Amino acid sequence: MKKMLFIASALLMIGAGSAWAQGTDLDKQIPYVEISSSADTAVMPNKFRIAIGISEAPSKGKTTIAELERSLATALDAAGVDIKKQLVITSQSNASGKRKDVYQYKNYLLTLTEPNQVEAVFDALQMNGISNASLSQSTRSDLRELQAQVRVKAMRNAQITASELAAALGQRIGKAIYIQSYSSAPEAGLVMLRSKAAGVMTGNAVQDDAMSNLRFNDVRVNQNVTVRFVLE
Repeated sequence: MKKMLFIASALLMIGAGSAWAQGTDLDKQIPYVEISSSADTAVMPNKFRIAIGISEAPSKGKTTIAELERSLATALDAAGVDIKKQLVITSQSNASGKRKDVYQYKNYLLTLTEPNQVEAVFDALQMNGISNASLSQSTRSDLRELQAQVRVKAMRNAQITASELAAALGQRIGKAIYIQSYSSAPEAGLVMLRSKAAGVMTGNAVQDDAMSNLRFNDVRVNQNVTVRFVLE
């Protein structure tokens, strides 16, 4: 699903001071039209990152880090995760207890490509007693390619708007003498995942069904350009 929008604004400047143009005499008057234009697109995310943490409880009869790692492996295997390819350790540390016992902590980052698998992972983690997990990012694996496509769209919008403005004065545009491109940070809102306990908590099958249909928000990619065209 893609949606294209654009906003364009123009500043018409004719013979107003020394216009900037690389490789020309700065004292020469250069009439130009300057256009600021933007374009964006919204697409479904296809890359998800889940932060997972495990730690030994600083108490008698604690669950060891090795046991927690086995529980984590069991949960991810049940969710269809390829642990060797999709899971990495981001940090590991030891902490001393009051009785000089040492407790271990480990943090992981899990990368997924399927929205349905995100929910399956959270369910499996909960069933295996691992609660310290959060969805930290939903984005696109082809983000740079999308930005390039949207940037071209913004440039074309700028050219069309400049041509329309020049034509209104009986003129036309020539080559571009200045181009600036900048992008906004991709927006990707995270929505709640369906909870198996939702129906039990509310006792309402309709609400449970509504929760099961939730999805991730689209990733919105925005690009902005400012272009100056010579007026002929």
